[in-house]
Amino acid sequence: MSSYCQVLFPLPVFQTFLYRLPPELTGKVQPGSRVIAPLGTRKLGGYVLEIKELTREPEFKVKEIISCPQDSFRLPEVILKFALELSGRSLTAPGLLLEMAEPPASRVKPRLRLFITEKGLQELVSGRMKGRRGQILSLLVERQLSPVYIKRKLKLREINSYLRSLSQEGLLEIREKITRKKTFRMAASDNFRQLVLPVRPDGLPGVGQPLLARLEAGQGGNFLLTGSLDRRQDFLRKITDYSAGRYGFVLILVPDIQRLEKWRLLEKEFGSRAASWHSQLPDKVRENVWSQVLSGRTRIIFGTRSALFLPVQPISLIVVDEEHDDLHFQADGPAFDTREAARIRARLENSLLIFSSSCPRISQYHRHLQAGTLLDLGRPEFVPRLNFYDKDIARLLKKELREEISSCLGAGGNVFFLVNRKGYAGYLFCPSCGYVARCPQCRIALNLKAKGGELSCSYCGRETPALEECPVCRLKLRPGRVRGSQYLKEQLQAAFPNQPVEVLEEGVGEKAAEKSLKRIRSGKSPLVIGTEYALRRLPLNHFSCLVLVNPESSLNRPDFRASEKTVALTSSALELLRNEEGSGVAVVTAGPPPEAIVQAMSGDFPGFYQREIEYRRLLNYPPFSYLLEVGLDGRSLRSSGRSSRLLLEQLDRDFPGLELLGPKVSRKTWRKEQREVRLMVRLSSETQVEALLSYLRKFRMEKPAAHLWVRLWQ
Repeated sequence: MSSYCQVLFPLPVFQTFLYRLPPELTGKVQPGSRVIAPLGTRKLGGYVLEIKELTREPEFKVKEIISCPQDSFRLPEVILKFALELSGRSLTAPGLLLEMAEPPASRVKPRLRLFITEKGLQELVSGRMKGRRGQILSLLVERQLSPVYIKRKLKLREINSYLRSLSQEGLLEIREKITRKKTFRMAASDNFRQLVLPVRPDGLPGVGQPLLARLEAGQGGNFLLTGSLDRRQDFLRKITDYSAGRYGFVLILVPDIQRLEKWRLLEKEFGSRAASWHSQLPDKVRENVWSQVLSGRTRIIFGTRSALFLPVQPISLIVVDEEHDDLHFQADGPAFDTREAARIRARLENSLLIFSSSCPRISQYHRHLQAGTLLDLGRPEFVPRLNFYDKDIARLLKKELREEISSCLGAGGNVFFLVNRKGYAGYLFCPSCGYVARCPQCRIALNLKAKGGELSCSYCGRETPALEECPVCRLKLRPGRVRGSQYLKEQLQAAFPNQPVEVLEEGVGEKAAEKSLKRIRSGKSPLVIGTEYALRRLPLNHFSCLVLVNPESSLNRPDFRASEKTVALTSSALELLRNEEGSGVAVVTAGPPPEAIVQAMSGDFPGFYQREIEYRRLLNYPPFSYLLEVGLDGRSLRSSGRSSRLLLEQLDRDFPGLELLGPKVSRKTWRKEQREVRLMVRLSSETQVEALLSYLRKFRMEKPAAHLWVRLWQ
């Protein structure tokens, strides 16, 4: 009987690889151990998924494990299960997910050192070595050096070719110096429930009592927390302090790194018990945080989605903040949805999971309302002064808004203008009755193309000639266009020539954005224009006046969640306003303000939900159905199109009657050379979702060159 093990490598493949365990490693290698194994001509590090004892030798040739680094970090079983289950839901290779759980730096780190040989010294003295090769050998005469030092000293773009040729000729020698790192050890999994005191946190609202009862009973469960940001943070501060001090680790997840600023004060309040975890931490800070967390000294982690792969136990509480934000799903890197991943990890750990948002997704709100797990902290107490204008922004800046902004600037305040887009976007609408041209099948607003004047649907691709008259009141339709940020900047500079104007939007670059933010925080730039990009970066409670420019235009986005996104965007903008007397909001619309905008400004999310849920029910959108978005992207439209055609043919053959929306070609804005093909599938049950995901996983394994990702709305 021989021992074998299944190994997962951090590669974009779904299969595991079988290896024989040599006798000296039998008993030392366990599931979760990191091993070095041959794969083709390479030697790669991977994680052991399973160990088997076989009585018969396999019919094919099996290679042996090369080594298992002494005292290497071993992943707990829950991380292996987590990666495998998340892989099945996201169609991401499990090895790429396990890579996110690796220590920030390997314990054995090789450092290269270069030595000149006797032959190299003779060649240098003879004068035959000239150019870059001679300069490299000259630097090595006095002492040994690293390749990085020589590269910087000589300002070389590429040094490997020089070192390779000099080494092959025997003129220099390359040696490895091994630096050993401290071994990471995980805290005991049962050390949290040894000193449990029956003292509940003071001042916790009554809606939080079910959470405390579940924590004390060691039971998990999912909850949705709604309310203003201040109330939610105060609630989570108390429940986090209680949970981390008695029952285990606490993870507080945000959509992206910039959102961690909202939690910075709370992190400082917890002191050494709390830390941040994300991909942009410096190496030394990352190693220090890792050591603090795994030792159990730090139990509260504020971070992005990678924090879910921290191999710590037990986890008593997971919080997904701003659960409505689309940035919780990322198609680049290991593609998965943070909300789905948090649900899986919480179930495996039997821990509490709290989704937190002032404007949650309609589907999420509906499910928790029906299940009785909705924790509503109430509307905000502060209601700012609110004015609606139905004139063009250029005319308003000459009179009404000009006076209001001048008064605000004179009192030492500052103003933020929220716009929807950088440029222009077109759709057809009726200025009299508010009719908007929509797709008859998908019921989303049709895009008005600049060339040709056709109307097109972003979901199913349907194209129709543009209408001239409103089908309701027979008046002439007008093209609705969004005034962009550059247009508004020109108008502000003309109205306030002595005031600097900052613009925060996509494409400005991180360095330029940081410089703008410094000027904004210091008060040097009191007039700020921004898109949704700016809302993630601007400081909270900073502005005295907020101007929303044509917020109703986002209601006509080609998306069934257009209203939901508009309300969430408006709510995020209100968080930038100071909670003090005199703060005001001006809403500039092209006509009467839509009901959704009024409800967003007043904080009436339950009222908005009642109207929106009937719209979803009527058109069979989530939560009354499942929408699975499938994306295939590649370096060219040809390769993406080829994969999508093959997938559509197979789906039509194996799933007759499947309701498909699309395909549609789109371009990734951050990668102009890369195009992707997207299609949507409407499903009626979880069983159909599981069957289709399994089918797509098989397609992905058979076509490894096709980069396929999925996203589920339910």
